[in-house]
Parts: sequence; C-alpha cells; structure tokens
Amino acid sequence: MTNRTKNHTRKISLDLVLLGVITLLALILRFWQLGAVPPGWRDDELINSLVISQKVLDGDLALYYADASGHEALYHALNAVFLAAFGPGVPGIRWLSVILGTLTIPLTYLLGRRLFDSLTGLVAAAALAVSFWSLMYSRIGIRHVLTPVLALTTFYFFLRGLGIGRTENRSQYASLVDFFLAALFMGLGFYTYFASRGVPLILLAFCVYLLLFARDIILRHWRGILIMFGLAVLMAIPLLITLSNQPESEARVAELAVPLVEGRLGNFEPLRRHVIVTLSMFHGDGDDEWLYNIPHRPIFGPAGAVFFWTGVIIALVFSLSPFYHILSRKSDTIRSENLAQQPQTASLSSTLLLIWWLAGISPGFISVPPGSLGHTILAQSAVYLLAALPVWWLFNKRLSELRAISILLGLLLIASVAIRDLPDYFQEWPQRGMTRFLYRADIHDVADYLNDNPDIDEFSIAGLLAGPWDKIALSMDLNDDRARIAAPRWYNPQRALLLQPPLSFGGFPDVESPYTDALLPVQGVANMGGYKLYEVQKQSPPSDDEKFSPICFKNNLCWISASYDPQTQQLELGWLVQEQLLLPSVPLISNPPPPGVYSGPRLFVFAQLQDAQGSFLVGDDGLWVDPQTLQPGDQFIQQHNLATADKPLGATAVIGLYDPKTGERIPTTDGQDHIRLKIGE
Repeated sequence: MTNRTKNHTRKISLDLVLLGVITLLALILRFWQLGAVPPGWRDDELINSLVISQKVLDGDLALYYADASGHEALYHALNAVFLAAFGPGVPGIRWLSVILGTLTIPLTYLLGRRLFDSLTGLVAAAALAVSFWSLMYSRIGIRHVLTPVLALTTFYFFLRGLGIGRTENRSQYASLVDFFLAALFMGLGFYTYFASRGVPLILLAFCVYLLLFARDIILRHWRGILIMFGLAVLMAIPLLITLSNQPESEARVAELAVPLVEGRLGNFEPLRRHVIVTLSMFHGDGDDEWLYNIPHRPIFGPAGAVFFWTGVIIALVFSLSPFYHILSRKSDTIRSENLAQQPQTASLSSTLLLIWWLAGISPGFISVPPGSLGHTILAQSAVYLLAALPVWWLFNKRLSELRAISILLGLLLIASVAIRDLPDYFQEWPQRGMTRFLYRADIHDVADYLNDNPDIDEFSIAGLLAGPWDKIALSMDLNDDRARIAAPRWYNPQRALLLQPPLSFGGFPDVESPYTDALLPVQGVANMGGYKLYEVQKQSPPSDDEKFSPICFKNNLCWISASYDPQTQQLELGWLVQEQLLLPSVPLISNPPPPGVYSGPRLFVFAQLQDAQGSFLVGDDGLWVDPQTLQPGDQFIQQHNLATADKPLGATAVIGLYDPKTGERIPTTDGQDHIRLKIGE
C-alpha cells in the first residue's frame, strides 16, 4: 500500500469518526428533554398522530387525507408504526421525527462531500446538528421533517448517477440503478409534504444548466435522466388522481397563497414584502410564528450570516463562470471530460446548490407567513452547505496556512450557531409566554402536580373548550395510573363554573369570569404555570320562581335553578347530572375537519327571551362545560346573555336542550321540548 493510499484511508477513517461524533451529538440533542421541550402538546402534533396516523391503524388507508386542510400519507404511515408500538405519548408521537431529523445530519455530510469535499460536509452537518431550525422540526411530531431526508437522498443518487463529484468509475447499469433510486425517493417526497414538489423542478433546472454548459454529461446519461423523471411522474399519478377527485382537500395551500391571490388582483405589494422578508430570514428577520420560532428571529446571528451570504456569493461566482467564459470567448463550453476528472466540480455543484436554495425558499415568497421555517424546509440543508462554502473555498487554495485558517473558520461557524441556537431553543423559546400558551405548558404543569398528588381525583379545570385537545393533552401528560383514575371536568370560566366537584384548577386562561369571587385559593399550593388550585365557595342558587322544581331531560341532565338579573340581563341556569349522560358518540376529528364533516358540539342549552305575546326577542345558546367529562352528581351553573335594548314587561325565558348538529331538541322526561319561565316584571 502506497503512502498516498494510506493517507487517503486514514483521512476517510477520521472523517467517519468525526461524522459519528456529530451524528451522536445530534441524536442526543434531539432526545434530550424531549418531554419538556417543546413545553407541552400542540394541536398540530395531536391531530397528526391521534387523528390522521390513527386512520392508518384503523385500516383507513389512503394516499392523501383531507383532514387538517390536507395531508400526504407517507409520514403518517411511518408514524403509525411508532403509535402502535408505544401508544400516544412522547415516543409514539415524537420519536419518528427525532430519528428523521438525526438522519438528515449524515445525509447532509454525504451530499456536501459529493458536491464539494468532506470538510464542507462535516462543517455543514455539525452546524445543522446544533441549529435551532433543525432542532425545532426534529423534536415535534409533524411531517415537515421527512422532506429534507427524501430530498437529500434524491440529490445524492442523482449526482452519483451523473458521476458528478466523485472520481469512481461506474458502469452504465450502476448509474441506471442510481437514477432509479433518485426517482424512488423523489416520488416518495410527493407523499410527504407539498414543499417536496419543488424537487423535480430543481433537478429539471439543473439539467437545463447541464444542457447548456456540460452537454456531454447529458448525452452520456440522457436515458437514465429520462427514466428518472418518467418514474417520478408515474409515482405522482396516483396522488394527482386523488387530488383531482377531491380538489377541496388542498385548501391549506390556497389559504396560504395570499401573495399570489393578491397578485392576480393586481396588488403586488404582499409579494414584494414576502420576498424581502424571506431573503432577510438569514440575517435580519424571520418566521413570525411562536409555534416554530422566536418571532422574527433570523436563522443566523451576525457571524453565521456573514458565512452564509459569503457562501452565496462564492456559489454565484462559480455558477456564472461559464457565462464569463462564453462572453470572453475563451471557451464556448465547459468540457465535461475535464469536469468528470475533477474530484469536486465547483461550477456544477455551486449551481445545483443555488437552484436548490432558491427553489426551497420560494414558498416563503408566495405564502403566509413570509420566511416560514416550515414552508422553506426543503432548503434547510442547502442553507448550511452555503454557510460552509467559504471554508471549502479557503481550504482548496492548497496553501497550508489557508487550510489551517479554513478549519478554524469552520469551527467558528459551528460555535457561532451552537452558542446562539442551543440556548435559544432549550431555554429562551420554551419559556416565552406565548410559546407556553400555544403548547399548553400550563396544562403540562397541572399534570405534573396531579402526578405528585394522587389523592386528587375529582376536580374541574378551566379551559376555552376549543376542541378536545386540552383534555387530550392533560390525559397524555398524566402517568398511566393517574390517567386511569383522574376524572377532570372541563369548563369555560367566561360563562360557567363547576359547583360539584368543589376543587377547581382555575385562573388560566387569563380571561374575564363572572365567578372569580366564588373561588377560594387552596392554601399551601403553589401556582402551576397560570393555574392555581381553588375550592369553589358557591352553591346553586334557588330559582326566582317559587313554584320551581327540578326538571330532567331524557339525556339525564336536570335543570335545577334559574336566576335573572334585570340590571345586567343575565340569565343564570343551574344544572345537575342525575345519571351518566346519554350523548351521541363524538369521534376525534381534525381541525379544520375534512370537507363536509361536522366537528362541532352535540349538546347545547338554548335560552330565549320572549315578550308577553310569545314573540322572540333575543337568544343565547351554548354549553360552557364539556358534557363528555361530566359525571353523575356533578352540578354546574352558566350564564346566558339576554340583553335587549328595552326591558320588556311580562317577559318569559324559554330554555331547553338540543343537538347543534341536527337541530333536534331533547325532550324532558314528560315529553316537553322546552321549559318556560316567567322572569317577572
């Protein structure tokens, strides 16, 4: 073995060791405190797994699910495996994203090594491993994280099929296999996330560049390229047919394309603003959503931004070099024979990287919010490869001093990302109030308290009742034993209060409540986020009507009291759960629901004010408790606003129960569909 061969082998071994260390670090960072950061459960995660992925487990197999404004099926099929193995919880919902996010790191290295060199791949992979952007999507159970994995594998096999970036001699058969694999991963991307639809456009644009400036590569591999695109089209056909049969399923794409909609109307100001914000997301502005970013936080700090934009300039110079040669008449083409002999083909690699980056961030130009980290996730690895490009440029000057400086610069880039991004993700972002609210951190804190206090079983808890997700988040954060025993009743404090059971977690959300004075804090119990434990100091009031007696409905809910305040014109009704309520089954439905699927409540109280002649004056319907959580013996009160401009004499209140889905009233046990109350003059 020659010294050159030994050195090459030693270098490969060192690269693999460093890559292993970087990948292990990435895995640790993505698993570390996974149940605490994000600080709770977001609707998107719960809907993705418990509604859409659950469909796979239920045998409802599809290529595209219309739930939640439309979801491609591949991520959910993979997630269903974890959900089946571990059940709903951190492993069942988030571990798939952890694995995929970690897999992106070595894939970024492999592509960076093929495009440029191993140092570029290592620096980009390490910076990506510690980046806020990658950590965000690697630790939350949504489908975006699969997009970079499939895009990277597609680009890798495409370049290997073309023979760009490495000097190995490959047979025509081996190249065809590479193109087949590129088509396979490209096609799978169509079934992952809409941003993956940009991958074939990237490759097509790059092929046009090859046709102009490296025609011999196209001539050698045109069959493989056609096979690749042909197979990708074939893989896309089932999805296209599915979407054509349910065009309303892609409602989310239409909802987000505000700049395009405005542009068609002749207003290009939103498009101009979105382009500016998206281009500045690398240095000055950024995604304004608390869900996935500290609002307006750019991807890089000052040091990282210098690296990135310098990399863009370097890539642009190399990409334009063929035009320079043509204009200067030094050469009318770049001879592909020479390109194929170079370990790193700078102009081709730079061109692909720039096309990839621009196509990847283009959804940020045409959708809301501008500069979205989710919508632009296709460009994620390209961004960090561009940031590593100055390191490659200096290292390939082949001066020992510059090589040492380039390695130090690479370490500086990684350090600048880590020092800024790791504290921002693990400390700053999860502690922000809006982040805690959106991820239900306060509910997570209540669950921790209940886990530590097993004597508390019967209690109520305040929430806005915006779907079942608060209830599900609490149950998932409870220990298995506590989840089986605890019986929380959920109510909206803006209108209602549980009287029985007498313990209530209240004070959050911070909304105005008519029953604040009825809650006495339990001494010695610390706040749980925004929640505090209270004892209810209020009994169901007697009715204004002395002839009143409780009246039960056929679903076992009984009206037990009523009082009317003529000054505020508020009607307060008291209710008792006599036996287990008889309620329609309520399946778990995504938000927004699939087209034509009802997702609202199935029980409401109607309250109307009528004049002395029985004419309708005003009504206020609603049920501000979750009936699915109520237990026999529970009592609650709620207020109905029956305010009118004039206070009529001899008015009566008409109350009752009905199903909002069907409009059908629920009769009392004696067959009446309403109760009429004289509320006095």
